[in-house]
Amino acid sequence: MHAYVQFIHEVQHVQHAIPEDLFKKNPVQFLYEDDTWIFYVYIPTDTSSLESIKKVAGELRKKTDIQGMTSLDISFDFFNQMKSMTSDQSIVAFFEGWYLASYCFNTYKSTKKDRTILLHYPSNYAKHSKMAKMTADAVCLARDLCNEPANRLTPMLYAERIVEVFKDTGVDVRILDNDELIAEGFHATYEVGKGSAHKPMVALLEYNNGSQNKMALVGKGVTFDSGGINSKTGQDIAEMKMDMGGSAAVIGAMKLIGALQLDVTLHAIIPLVENRPSSQSYLPSDVITYANGTTVEVGNTDAEGRLILADGILYAEKIGAEWIADIATLTGSIGHALGLKRAGIYSNKLNTLDYYEQISEATGDFVWPMPIIDDYKDLLESDTCDIRNIASSPYGGSITAALFLQAFVKKTTKWYHIDMANVVNPYKATGYYTSGASGFGVRLLAELIKREGICK
Repeated sequence: MHAYVQFIHEVQHVQHAIPEDLFKKNPVQFLYEDDTWIFYVYIPTDTSSLESIKKVAGELRKKTDIQGMTSLDISFDFFNQMKSMTSDQSIVAFFEGWYLASYCFNTYKSTKKDRTILLHYPSNYAKHSKMAKMTADAVCLARDLCNEPANRLTPMLYAERIVEVFKDTGVDVRILDNDELIAEGFHATYEVGKGSAHKPMVALLEYNNGSQNKMALVGKGVTFDSGGINSKTGQDIAEMKMDMGGSAAVIGAMKLIGALQLDVTLHAIIPLVENRPSSQSYLPSDVITYANGTTVEVGNTDAEGRLILADGILYAEKIGAEWIADIATLTGSIGHALGLKRAGIYSNKLNTLDYYEQISEATGDFVWPMPIIDDYKDLLESDTCDIRNIASSPYGGSITAALFLQAFVKKTTKWYHIDMANVVNPYKATGYYTSGASGFGVRLLAELIKREGICK
């Protein structure tokens, strides 16, 4: 079926047919008039949030799907009336929300519904659609990876997938197998992954587009986290297939940055492990010696993410990175601190709150700056080693995890740590979010690189 979209900035325009309170519940409403389906989309002209436009577009996509529409006519002249943003910004945001809401993970469904809805719009908006689709495709790539079951995304299968994703692109990929890890300095990655029949690997990605300033992304790629010897006991352990959400964000960001052809030199380091118990598993009390000589006492095998991220940070510094961002589904504590809508962002050179609010609004990946409290370093002291991988206190777990990682960062390096454990799934499958993974971090990382890489 075919329909038309009518954008409105005042609900009075259709109040005679659709009560105003319905628009308060959902900004997308529809009528069947004169043998024609019309979808009314309410966006006040004083809207200042790109995210709100993306959400409305997502709601439109879902509602037209439910009603069985196969094509839509859209005119974007309405967006010329926006007061707090340019028409270009608002139109790109609309397309992004539309494409993100079109996502569905149905790889393992026996029957697949055709969810294609064709958009008809003037050709001068094709560039807006193209820009938005590059972003949405990168986010949906991360969603796909996170939604894969653990037996279909073992470290080896994941590595093969990464090679395929970047085939014939401007991103070079090198895979380190189990036998190469120690030689390249990935001691902790080897130790964490050795208990699984699916041996650990590391994916090294490089995008070189002219800039002399080396930047690096490090993503936690735990394809399944049982907790190791310190086994998890929670009811939702199946969601631990998404413990590689940080790595998925890095892969999506590298895909997007390559598509945008940003003028940066960027490396990605992605340790790939499965953390599960066996007779070969690493144990609480084990000592791991890192490539830089730092010794770590394993206090808990379920604090494995920070162990492999430290490997990645050290490798990034070895190749000369001056700017490093690591991202991981690292601690449940971050959800206790910030809830389920914002990830925590730490840095040794933190910017203002306004800076992160701007990035959050621009991308839709919302973060909140978290403190690095030096006094808490005492909680990581070890009688045996230089440092312990778990704090002696149950409080402030996300902060102490960040402190552990900071111990491997040179003071001259600008470093970010993003704890996204609470946002790997959407808070609710509303707006442009669908069931499954959120794809968090792709847009955030790309925006950080864009702002802090190109501006150097």
